[in-house]
Amino acid sequence: MESLAKVEGRNPSTERRFFAAMAFVIAVATFIGFAPSYYLAPVFHAKPLSLLLHVHGVAFTAWILLYVAQTVLISAGRSDIHRIVGPAGVVLAVVMVPLGIATAIITKQVAAAYHLPAQGPPVVFPLGAILTFAVLVGAGIAMRKRSAWHKRLMLLGTAAILTTPLARVTRFTHIGLTPAFGGMILTDVLLAALVIYDVRARGKLHPATIWGGGFFLATQLVRIALNATPSWQALAKSLTG
Repeated sequence: MESLAKVEGRNPSTERRFFAAMAFVIAVATFIGFAPSYYLAPVFHAKPLSLLLHVHGVAFTAWILLYVAQTVLISAGRSDIHRIVGPAGVVLAVVMVPLGIATAIITKQVAAAYHLPAQGPPVVFPLGAILTFAVLVGAGIAMRKRSAWHKRLMLLGTAAILTTPLARVTRFTHIGLTPAFGGMILTDVLLAALVIYDVRARGKLHPATIWGGGFFLATQLVRIALNATPSWQALAKSLTG
């Protein structure tokens, strides 16, 4: 594993520290975004959540904590434990995809049924985020024996689902962007950090950054374009109305 890392990266120890730092940034951003409605709900007097949202919150949090743990294990040189824990991440990722899709659709259906104000971005944005997560994390799992590919794809896949908490950050910080756009733009900062790291550490972009990052950005553009089409609006209404 160490020899492979030296082939695919210029400085394995620096690379490990970078990805561990990115994992902690993701964890902090998740906590900040969901603190008012979930993690610190009693402090903020938040409305009670449905069972589905609690299950979704537990699964989402478990993924973030597992991602942090896995990057820390690699940073500490414990790839043996990392590989043992890996199958649990595969199972959790498989669960998160249908759970994320169901949560995005059902929460909108409930709001429509009770004539509640629309909460969160249009449904195409969370659906796009969870599907981006599925593709990138699935690719990362498939490339698990190629360390440099694996860690970049897993980072980008996890960043994809960070759009939800970052959309909430956009809402309560009043930075002048809608939650849908703000959440995506803030996740793009993570992609930019990966690009800068690659250029500084390797002198060029890693292929995983090019292909994974390109897909990451392309799905954002597709979400924006789809949301503006009457055909998607009609489909979304049939799904959530």
